[in-house]
Amino acid sequence: MFRKFVRLFGVSILATGLIQPPAMGQDAPTPRARLAQLREFSYLARNNTLAELRKLKPQLGQWSQRDQASYYSLLSNVVFRSERASALQAAEAEELIGHQLDDDAIVANSLLDRSYVYSTLGEQETAAKYVEQARQLADQTGDTALQARIITTAGQNEIRQGNGRKGLEYIDHAVALADKSGQAVTQFMALRARAYALNGLAGGSQEALKAIDVLKAKAASIPLEGPAIRARYAEWQIAEDAGQLARAKEALGDVVAWLQKHHMLEEVPEMQVTLADMSLKSQDYKQALVMSRESKRGALAAGNSEIAELSQFNEGIALIYLGQTDAGREAIEAVNIEIIDAEALSEYARALDYVGLKELALQVYASATRKSLDAGTAQAQVTKKNREDEELLRQKDEEAKDLRNQEKLRRAWSVAAALAVLGVLLVAFMYRQLRTARSRLKNFNSSAE
Repeated sequence: MFRKFVRLFGVSILATGLIQPPAMGQDAPTPRARLAQLREFSYLARNNTLAELRKLKPQLGQWSQRDQASYYSLLSNVVFRSERASALQAAEAEELIGHQLDDDAIVANSLLDRSYVYSTLGEQETAAKYVEQARQLADQTGDTALQARIITTAGQNEIRQGNGRKGLEYIDHAVALADKSGQAVTQFMALRARAYALNGLAGGSQEALKAIDVLKAKAASIPLEGPAIRARYAEWQIAEDAGQLARAKEALGDVVAWLQKHHMLEEVPEMQVTLADMSLKSQDYKQALVMSRESKRGALAAGNSEIAELSQFNEGIALIYLGQTDAGREAIEAVNIEIIDAEALSEYARALDYVGLKELALQVYASATRKSLDAGTAQAQVTKKNREDEELLRQKDEEAKDLRNQEKLRRAWSVAAALAVLGVLLVAFMYRQLRTARSRLKNFNSSAE
């Protein structure tokens, strides 16, 4: 059904990953090393990462303050989409440590972490404010790696607001700063952001694919697994957008295989739905059936009923194309049709038409058309509501400006009136002084006579 479920997880978070505990006889990793390991793939295994961070929390008091700050930063990055209050508290704890150590870099990073939370809330102005504060502090540190991360985030914020070219300019600057830092992982992060930024521009898909090649080369130079698989993850998304289905499918298949190997299964069922979609699109119905059944098993095990139903819908379509029409229709009819979009219904209609069930295919096409129109109407209503909200905000802003202007005018008149009264009092005072002086002079002259 050609859905894109998984997109840009934690775009401003550095790539890092979960590992197994050290074997018997090996030294346990230092707190800094353990946090780096947890960060490596936290964006693909958030629940596992969060569980590990909670296990580590009782040890925090034994760690250095800098390692504690890194812990709170990672915690904020892991939960900023799901537990925003906790994410803000973690960022505040990180900032407090930065102030205690008088370390502007830690404080700047905490402000950056805070910006992610407000960005997910749609409060872009607040997010931009924290990014700007972070940038100003980072500029005082000379930490070019930190500066690169902040400028990257600023560029991504511009892109979210529809300023693609300006966002790319920011990210190009971040790439230059990352190169200056000499830190390979920071360079990878900036190059990855650049590939996504190019992909978001009209006609930028081919340039984005070239950027992916550069990203993969950088990942190959880093002695970690994380960057290489993240590069493949980005390659899947950008190749699919560019219409290079085979390349996208191969890249996503590698990501899924890696995640399964390392038992990071949170996102695997959704990715397998996407693999099934691409297999249907490329008419590889046997592979679509395998992926659909695997994703359904994984989704049911995880208690994700929606993904399980989407998987079953794909399974039904694959069965129809493979000649098992009754089994396919039975699988599809057991699915909650409300969660199926118009494009997926159209694919079902094409499958029915393929096996000669033309009358039923026309009925499903009609349902797909109605759903598409309903979706268009709903989108139009959302757009209208957004415009009305924007107009209301503009009117309120104008009213606020008028009130401020009226207040300024009122204050100006009050000041003028006060000055006028003061002037009158001053004249009266001077007049009294003159009268007193004249009286004294008259008395003086009288006594002189």
